[in-house]
Amino acid sequence: MFFAAKPNVTVGEKSRIEFYLQQLAETIGFERFRLPVLSRETLLGLVQSEQQNNEQIVAFLGEHLSHDVDGIRVQLDPQQAANCSSGGG
Repeated sequence: MFFAAKPNVTVGEKSRIEFYLQQLAETIGFERFRLPVLSRETLLGLVQSEQQNNEQIVAFLGEHLSHDVDGIRVQLDPQQAANCSSGGG
């Protein structure tokens, strides 16, 4: 919904979006909606930096969000490559 180029959103859709944004704000706290947004370049720079390990990235994001990240652990789960063969018989 947010990414579709659709200028005319119905009143019902607007209400539903507002409802879910309100629930998010109440769950994570209104003050987090006022934080500066980290750019895509900043996040990619963190991930691609060879000087940053996963724990340091989590710590950086936790500090940015003022969130306790002590219990968060990063586990890489590489996706298996999709089988592109036709599979015909």
